[in-house]
Amino acid sequence: MLKQYVITFLVILFFTCSANADEQKVEHTCEAVGERFYCVDKDKQPLNGKIYDTWPNGEYKTIINYKEGYADGLSTYFNNEGKLMERAYYKMGVKHGMDKVYYDNRTIKIFANYKNGLLDGWQNFFTPQGRQRGKVYYKNGKLTEGYCISYAHKQRRKKSLTFEQIETVELNQLFNCEDKQ
Repeated sequence: MLKQYVITFLVILFFTCSANADEQKVEHTCEAVGERFYCVDKDKQPLNGKIYDTWPNGEYKTIINYKEGYADGLSTYFNNEGKLMERAYYKMGVKHGMDKVYYDNRTIKIFANYKNGLLDGWQNFFTPQGRQRGKVYYKNGKLTEGYCISYAHKQRRKKSLTFEQIETVELNQLFNCEDKQ
């Protein structure tokens, strides 16, 4: 019986340790190279693998996958209390794929999509309670259409974006329904 407990404990310990074995804390520096950041370790070698950084209080700050010095794959960002703030995918240093921004209560605030560093596709906005706040469409970084929803006096009002609202959004700037009601 004791042997089974020891074996079970060792198996759990192995999987717990190996789950974080590919994650490293590495002293590093990053510099802007055009639109991307290039990161190297203290020996000036490009970062590779899953690298994490912490806040002074020990909470995670970032967990970023690197390839040849550039963010590549899933990157996760936390506030100084360790609460999840954003999850984004990168391809050789530029956003490529889904990007989720979170409220402090861990509900999704913005669900966006990027293609080669440019906003591309439908972007969804939500309230802290998880209700849809709006939806806009980007093509190659340019806002083309969309709507915002207001929830005033227990009514749901959907307003399409005007031509002027669309035209004033600069290339690849994320439209925010909260500011545009």
